[in-house]
Amino acid sequence: MKGKKTTVALAFLIVILLGAIGFRYSEISGKFPIHTASQKSSQVKNAAQSKSQSKLKASDKSEKENKNLEKEEITITCWGDYMNHITQIRQAKATNYDFMDSFAAIKDIVGKSDLSIVNLETTIAKDASDMSGYPEFATHENVIKAFKDTGFDVVSTANNHSYDRRLKGIDRTIEAIEKYGLKRTGTFKENESNNPLIIDVKGIKVGFFSYTQMLNGFENSMLNSGRDTAVNLINMEQIKKDVDYLKQNHADVIMCYMHWGEEYSDYPNSYQKNTFKKLSDMGVDLVIGSHPHTIQKADVIENDGKKSYCVYSMGNLVSDQRESYGQYYGVEIGVYSDIKIEKIGDKTTIKSFENKPYYVDKYTDSVTTRYVVVPVKQVLNSEINYPRKDKIISKLNRANQHYKKIFNKE
Repeated sequence: MKGKKTTVALAFLIVILLGAIGFRYSEISGKFPIHTASQKSSQVKNAAQSKSQSKLKASDKSEKENKNLEKEEITITCWGDYMNHITQIRQAKATNYDFMDSFAAIKDIVGKSDLSIVNLETTIAKDASDMSGYPEFATHENVIKAFKDTGFDVVSTANNHSYDRRLKGIDRTIEAIEKYGLKRTGTFKENESNNPLIIDVKGIKVGFFSYTQMLNGFENSMLNSGRDTAVNLINMEQIKKDVDYLKQNHADVIMCYMHWGEEYSDYPNSYQKNTFKKLSDMGVDLVIGSHPHTIQKADVIENDGKKSYCVYSMGNLVSDQRESYGQYYGVEIGVYSDIKIEKIGDKTTIKSFENKPYYVDKYTDSVTTRYVVVPVKQVLNSEINYPRKDKIISKLNRANQHYKKIFNKE
């Protein structure tokens, strides 16, 4: 009995000694006993939680970095052909050539834009006796004053009537624009750089140039005048240089006015479409069309994930072209481009490109005949109060229907 007890005691002692040796070996070798399944599960869970927390920290850091990037948003509005026929000039005499009434209903839209551009399709006359309408336009400089007082920032001057009064007309027009402190491009003074504009708008650099397809038969006269850069005639090699210049000077957005196409046509021709494609391939973001005196559709081209936007024609802004004169109906309405641009850090995005219709309300009051640009949708929806709304409601509805047809909004 005593022998058995001794044996058991020895065995127990051996077990204790082996355990102690094993634990010491583990300390020395860095190896530890195998964990149970529940222990393993706990370790995996802890590791996953640690990994998840690391991801959250990285995400929080990224979010903080994004929040720290500067963000800017701007609105650009673009407007079509401003023309003064002789009837408009005669009527304006009664108000001492005050043209502000034409813009009364759009003044807030223009004024609230961060950048607003208009196409001046006339030259400026030297005095009242020098003023004339079609076929060679020359009007009072108070038109430019009205642009300034309305809130326009930039005047595009490249169009088929730029050379109506030859080089002197170009120079007088430039002088008037500069007198009222507006920016301009499309025509140029002698020995002046014809580089495109770069306009810093709230930290977003907007590059802008304008060209015309024609000069009403005076193309060679201008090119041989000794000032062959007085008017930007569409030339894709020169336009490529303009685009390269804007890229080298870090323009965030590149846009242009193209005076092109066929008059009184609702549809862009192959020349307009092909030219837009070439401009898009060069890297132009926004192409704004004028000249047809009617509205034409908008288009989008995507190159390697980058989109270029175009409206082929905005139509007339102000003119005395009317259906009642036997002309095509579309001359009485136009669209303006309402463009939203966003810049976060170094990335600039065109957030929206909308074209909104307006109607030119011509009426006579006790003083003179007026030509007022009326935003169609805003007046129909009572967002803008226009005193003559009830008198022209059918015309506004017709204009809206025509707009929907052209821009496939039906």
